[in-house]
Amino acid sequence: MLMAVSLLLWISCENDGFYYQDTARVRLEGSYEWALGTDSLVFSFVTSPDSVVEKNIEVTAYVMGEASSQDRVVNIQVISEKTTATSDLYECPSQVTIPANSYSAKFYVTLKRVDLLKEKTVRLYIQVTSSSDFQAGVSEQDHLLLKWNDVISKPKNWSELESYFGTFSVTKYRFILNALGVSEFDTDTLTWSQLQNYRILLVTALKEYNEAHPGAPLTDENGVLVTF
Repeated sequence: MLMAVSLLLWISCENDGFYYQDTARVRLEGSYEWALGTDSLVFSFVTSPDSVVEKNIEVTAYVMGEASSQDRVVNIQVISEKTTATSDLYECPSQVTIPANSYSAKFYVTLKRVDLLKEKTVRLYIQVTSSSDFQAGVSEQDHLLLKWNDVISKPKNWSELESYFGTFSVTKYRFILNALGVSEFDTDTLTWSQLQNYRILLVTALKEYNEAHPGAPLTDENGVLVTF
């Protein structure tokens, strides 16, 4: 019985060794900040100032197997049938080099910001394809799906903010985020004085905006003048 179990373990180890060592493979992993350890990465430009027109997303290609004494090339392909972003909305390398004696290499996918993203989310699906150096890794990890937008949505706690900022509108909220350089308002921790100070800063920022745009004061998507 003991010999049989030992034989099965030996066979299993041999199979694992063949899979990871005899055939070099690669898997992709996105930055945990955006991917949360999954094969999907989500990013929004909403909290970025209007001056930010692109975002570099870090991706890592990991070797599933042994290191090599030579540089090796990973092929990266955009899978068009799983991608909705047009080619002008991103930049992605078609090849990535794993340096000699290394087990990984980082590269960047650049996401572009355009007005279209204020209305919809776009997708980019990239996948490892075979090269002379590597095969793709396991199907769950040989790809990465990137999704991004610039869509504003009404915060769930706006009823608690309304007495400071007034009636919600997409234009107003985008102005608030840009003027204050914040990403959200945690009404569980923010004090009355902090929120009141935000309102004062916004009144000043709006005045400066309107003075810089004579005859065209800030108006929201409903044709209503923005006020605080």
